[in-house]
Amino acid sequence: AKAVGGSSRAGGAAAPVSGASLRIVHGVAEALPLPSNSADAVVCTLTLCSVRDPAAALAEIRRVLKPGAPFLFVEHVLSEDDPGLAAQQLRFDSLQVAMADGCHLDRRTLDLVNAAGFKSVEAERFSLPGFGLISSQVA
Repeated sequence: AKAVGGSSRAGGAAAPVSGASLRIVHGVAEALPLPSNSADAVVCTLTLCSVRDPAAALAEIRRVLKPGAPFLFVEHVLSEDDPGLAAQQLRFDSLQVAMADGCHLDRRTLDLVNAAGFKSVEAERFSLPGFGLISSQVA
């Protein structure tokens, strides 16, 4: 999935850049240790389920992205197409939080991304067979 911040550049595949580099930094999602408008992209995989404040994390992601830069994500979410699975996710959420480093089964992450103010959001929902309580995904 892709959310595009800012307003200048259209989304799509970037051309290879000679001398391109990758910088990985350590920090918490709600207070990223980067200057505003400094990131060429942010990639988030199975992360927003575990942060304390996903709306604040998304605000930080928007803050650090350069105008038009992509935010790429894949996250497990509360099922919207399988009421039985959703009921199980809600029932076992507190156990999951305790046993899986704060990972929530009941988050509506795509709703949060859509509300975060990105210029555009392209995402799809899908299911991963055999993944049980985290089989409902958005990317």
